[in-house]
Amino acid sequence: MILLCAATPDELLAAVPASLLPHEPAGLPLLKPLPLRLGTTGQGVACVTGVGPINAALGMGIVLAQCAAAGQRLRAVIHVGLAGSFDLERWPLGALHVVGEEIWPEYGLHDGRQVVAQAFGFPQWSDGKREVRDRLNLATAADLGLKWRGSGLTDEQPVRSLTVAGVSASVQRVQHLRQLYGAALENMEGFAVAYAAARAGLPCLEVRSVSNKVGPRAAHEKDFPGALRQLARILPALNLV
Repeated sequence: MILLCAATPDELLAAVPASLLPHEPAGLPLLKPLPLRLGTTGQGVACVTGVGPINAALGMGIVLAQCAAAGQRLRAVIHVGLAGSFDLERWPLGALHVVGEEIWPEYGLHDGRQVVAQAFGFPQWSDGKREVRDRLNLATAADLGLKWRGSGLTDEQPVRSLTVAGVSASVQRVQHLRQLYGAALENMEGFAVAYAAARAGLPCLEVRSVSNKVGPRAAHEKDFPGALRQLARILPALNLV
């Protein structure tokens, strides 16, 4: 089974036809595994994690535990959602991007200017083969036994994304993060979801739709409705609906 997750009900419903999810009169609930019908792989599970890294980590932990208790054997996680772009000329509004690396720039030793993960004596986790500090590599479609078809989506140019608890809202903050990490996108849940998947031994594929410029932005530098509409391309491109 595949677990499909998003931070908000709007993002999940934009990516999944409503007919494939159970009807919830009060709206899609947080932190609850929802049965999901997937075309080529049969039954799947969907969930809304909530916004931000703490909600995402907590939500994934709860849902993964509930799936295990119900005997639902997951084989992969697909994480979809919106993200800000550090450069709209390179990563424009409405573009879909496969994330190859998630970075959490807030874990480590703060030297007064930046947080240095390698300078801190404790990794977040080690499985005996690797140590996870502030970076995680993500899966490709092939790692999930899937492949992209006919949509322009590809794993060939994965982007780097930063996961933050505080959305960047100043020019100085944006310039600082770009200089340190060279990331394409900024989001609020990617590292947490990928970390939970890694701890569970599951590959995690993340696809983001660009909704806005990172930092201060004019009206023409954001398009949240348009970015949500683009999420509907992901599952058909993977032949999952």
